[in-house]
Amino acid sequence: MLFRRIVLYALLVGGVSGLLLTAVQFWQVIPIIQTAEQFESGAISPPAHEHAGQSAAAHEHAGHEHAAGTWQPSGPTERTGFTLLANVLIAAGLALVMLPAIVASLRANAATKLDWRHGLLWGAAGYAVFFLAPALGVPPEIPGAAGAPLEARQLWWLIAVMCTAAGLAGAAFGKSPWRWAALGLLVVPHLVGAPHPPAEMFAGPPAAADELAALAKQFIGATAIANAVFWLALGFASMWAVRRIVPQSK
Repeated sequence: MLFRRIVLYALLVGGVSGLLLTAVQFWQVIPIIQTAEQFESGAISPPAHEHAGQSAAAHEHAGHEHAAGTWQPSGPTERTGFTLLANVLIAAGLALVMLPAIVASLRANAATKLDWRHGLLWGAAGYAVFFLAPALGVPPEIPGAAGAPLEARQLWWLIAVMCTAAGLAGAAFGKSPWRWAALGLLVVPHLVGAPHPPAEMFAGPPAAADELAALAKQFIGATAIANAVFWLALGFASMWAVRRIVPQSK
């Protein structure tokens, strides 16, 4: 019965949080991605001398050749729909992790009275674990940016998430006076070092590279804001759900 209630509430929390994330992305993240894709395909090219124009044309040809055979949404409506579906599914999956964790922590300390501050703390912790810590080493990238090998980035992301989660959990729920030493795990991934691309992040004419570098900075800021809104919403919604899954005495 408890498992069923957790699953149902996780789907509800995921739907609300995923919808809010999609709205924020549609407002400030997706336009940046679309502009970067236009640069990548050659639809936009800053004014430059003839040699730069030839380079842009060559890049356009390479971009279309690379994109051949790759599935893409047919239009903005389909793209938004798939983005919403992905965000809701991801949010529901994260809620399936957060809700049992909150319930377990509540049962370990039955005297705890849940309120909005706990939602804020759990949301901030999720933001730190799944976005902030990984982004410090491997920031979000726009289309057209050169990156390190995918396997290396995925492995480092996993290490960063696990170390950050273990460090925060040890400091928050540990019983030993030395529990604060667990925070030392937060720096382990950064001591190991994140993978970086072997060459310039953006190839092509300098003017286009400068435009893309500026877009990349905007993208990092936009995704940071979008993820902050998402995780706070997920934290507050999860706390609201737990108060109904495990009723507390007044």
